[in-house]
Amino acid sequence: MVSVRQGARPRLRNGAAALAAVSMLSAAALLAACGGGGGDSGTPAASSGNSAGNGNPPGGAPGAPNAPPASGLATTPGGPAISIEPAPQTVSAGQQAFFMVKADGATSYQWYRNGHAISGATSSNYFAPAAQSGDDGAVFAVAVSNGIGTTASTNATLNFNTAADASPPASFWGSTASLPPATQVMTFAFLNRTNGKVPDSQIFWQIQGRSASGQQINEFHSIADAPTFDSPGINSARMYFYIAPTIAGATQTPTSYYDFIEFNLGRGDATQPWNFNGDTTRVDAFGLKLAIRLQCTGGTDVVRGEDYGTFLEDRSVTFAKYLATVPAEFLTTGTQNAPYRIVEPGGAANFQPGGANAAYYDSYVDTVWAANGIDPAIVPKPMAFLRFADGSRPDLIAAIERHVADQPGTFKADGTLVNPNFWSTLPQSAFYPAGPANYYAKFWHTHGIDALAYGFSYDDVGAHSSDIGCNSPQRLVVAVGW
Repeated sequence: MVSVRQGARPRLRNGAAALAAVSMLSAAALLAACGGGGGDSGTPAASSGNSAGNGNPPGGAPGAPNAPPASGLATTPGGPAISIEPAPQTVSAGQQAFFMVKADGATSYQWYRNGHAISGATSSNYFAPAAQSGDDGAVFAVAVSNGIGTTASTNATLNFNTAADASPPASFWGSTASLPPATQVMTFAFLNRTNGKVPDSQIFWQIQGRSASGQQINEFHSIADAPTFDSPGINSARMYFYIAPTIAGATQTPTSYYDFIEFNLGRGDATQPWNFNGDTTRVDAFGLKLAIRLQCTGGTDVVRGEDYGTFLEDRSVTFAKYLATVPAEFLTTGTQNAPYRIVEPGGAANFQPGGANAAYYDSYVDTVWAANGIDPAIVPKPMAFLRFADGSRPDLIAAIERHVADQPGTFKADGTLVNPNFWSTLPQSAFYPAGPANYYAKFWHTHGIDALAYGFSYDDVGAHSSDIGCNSPQRLVVAVGW
């Protein structure tokens, strides 16, 4: 998780870039592709309430330190008009709430917590310090000025999710016990968790592949028409999700809202139990918020995907948060295909051979090879963006992506680890300590359930990916968010 030391200045980054993207990501523009809003299938509690289910009212007890101020901030005539107000944020311990505002013509900003000015918080966006339970119900607002007058924003509440892994509450998943049992191998269930932005009739799921018995499978439905699927065994498949006005518009293009999970549902032979293995993935891009819950007869009950706070916020906030988090070299990954996709660095033009940042990793790669005595005749240095000749050195690739490969004695001349237990000696908090690093992947870990994500092809090295599996699976519930 990203953290701020006690007494550190608030984190204010890439404000202009984030707001430029928000202009492209207005709610009207985003919803136009889907014909407006709609209802969720079992919509979770509104994000402005105590959505984490921790038993405390959103504003704290009367007279508590986090009680909101009795009166709002002062507004004076002639101030800029606010077009995007700060939105509520739900965060778990160690995560940072992100607040932003858009006001055309604004020349100065001052953020407030519970009516008190925050020192140094004078940008269009504000990252609060790493959250603690005592922050639950804190109220944030901003005053924007243009030299003529001042306009006060509406309040935005910080809601603290008591789940240490940042996962959603049980209510988010609905009653899994009431799902129809499988007559074949396992039940897939699909949930609309777009917070009312999109109706069930405009969220589509698709499974294509070949069953274990050789039967061709081609299922393509809306959640409204088919909220569940009785699945046979399917080998090495993808489950796609789309948001579109009609099924004809559910396509896989750079200007489409779509995403997928990867899975395998198989067994060696009829004497063995069925096995499910799957993951949410950000290896290629972010398109839609996805979370999965796997339940099996042996007691396995595990969740992966985007965290609860990410599901509760609008995608325009997610895009803006991403742009305000990553360094300048990575901004194009969030703008190149906005508002549809945030692409992985290798898919961004500036990281391609000949691009402005094609050499982003070059000096670090040189350092890693020199510090460890890696023989380039055995392991050629990668091309942009970290394109290795082959994938036979997953530990080396992962260590470079995470910026933990440069200590002498980490790798042998052939690019394999000196200590096979290297990853067990290094906590995830030690990853991405400095650039160059894959800050795209870091973002999805920061906002993933249990800080796990598939941010690049070998992110499973060291067991840090969103991969899950079990024998004798019963059901997989997939939540689709906006």
